[in-house]
Amino acid sequence: MVAFNFTNAFISEIAKYALRGATPPPTSRLRGCLANTAVLTVSSTLESFLAAELIPGNGYSRQQVAIPSDGAFNITNKRHEMPTISPSWTASGGALQFQTVFLMADGDATASSIVSSVNTSTDTLTINAHGYSNGQKLTFSADSGGSLPTGITAATIYQVTNVATNTFQLQPNGGGSTIDITGAGSGTIRARSANGVIIAYGVDSNPVTLADGQPYTPVINLIFANAGYISGV
Repeated sequence: MVAFNFTNAFISEIAKYALRGATPPPTSRLRGCLANTAVLTVSSTLESFLAAELIPGNGYSRQQVAIPSDGAFNITNKRHEMPTISPSWTASGGALQFQTVFLMADGDATASSIVSSVNTSTDTLTINAHGYSNGQKLTFSADSGGSLPTGITAATIYQVTNVATNTFQLQPNGGGSTIDITGAGSGTIRARSANGVIIAYGVDSNPVTLADGQPYTPVINLIFANAGYISGV
């Protein structure tokens, strides 16, 4: 069983909800995610986790995670036992390799989408039927051999602005002027969904490779997760 660690970012969020009474994220936006062999720690940024997240394919997608209950008292063991959650993936169409499982609260369903074109004259990016809304947060990466458009920096969070059905522009996270894109970049460019907070993660001792058709279901114990933050109660 993989041991899970709660991140510093999550602990900071707990303080906000416990002491300030902020509205917790909906349970429908709790996601189970997989990452590659990058070194991730409790202090790693959201950008670092997203840069390491697997791209969709071979059975990988973000899994919606349900909180089964608040736990129950076990008469036999004479203790209150917290519930566990178990996202599940099955390799499909080829092998699936990862080393880290992580939970994202308030996360989007789609991990990443491929940018089909970049217009440097209008500073717009095209992803057909992207479904974004103004304020959506994204980071960007280029597959091996490719390069990001000039004006867009890797491991940096941007906000979507001036949304149309298939196109959008970017601005700095928190608002500001539209990002000036002066070069189209090359190869496969991915827009990675960056809404949410990484709350917990577990690292396997070695990379895990699932053969085509092989399932994987980690068990995550909710030891001290703040009920208001996780389950919205």
